[in-house]
Amino acid sequence: LPVVVIGNSSSDKSIPSVIIDNFNGIVSLMEYLCSLGHSKIGFISGLLNSDIGQHRLNGYKIALARHGLTEDPDLIYKSDYSYEGGVRGATALLSLKSRPTALVCANDTMAMGAMKAASDFGLSIPDDISIVGFDDITVASQVVPALTTTAAPIKEIAENSVEILLDLIEGKKPDKMHIALPTRIVIRDSCTPPR
Repeated sequence: LPVVVIGNSSSDKSIPSVIIDNFNGIVSLMEYLCSLGHSKIGFISGLLNSDIGQHRLNGYKIALARHGLTEDPDLIYKSDYSYEGGVRGATALLSLKSRPTALVCANDTMAMGAMKAASDFGLSIPDDISIVGFDDITVASQVVPALTTTAAPIKEIAENSVEILLDLIEGKKPDKMHIALPTRIVIRDSCTPPR
């Protein structure tokens, strides 16, 4: 049966896949925050039992190293991509004695939860805490302040997946079996240099 996996690659590399470059998507967000002057950056991860979760966490860690920043396990909260997970993660990170000036969330839904937690702490976004997400879901541009995030090329994912699938249906070997498409950062209003 012709199959193309979208989002996560299969452990069986004979099955074609179309994914996004989750690693560099997070690196781009980290580069942006570092360019604003942030050096104490917390990370709220998604589930780590998938390529997506691992690649996003690794992007965070590598970006820290590239900027000469020490990886602090206290600044990494392992979560689950849910709104509630974002609330829990931000609550834990904002409760630290020396709290971060910015939070990177592994998806926009958790970033919304982090924004709620920051508000509960009486913090202003972005003046007191900068927050970024990942995925560029519709509500990311509608919340106040609008969320800085990373967008996936949805149209290109669909086009590449259909192209591979059609090749498989016609009995041809696809030109590329595994495609990782670049993301792009969408800068909005949820970040500012730290005070």
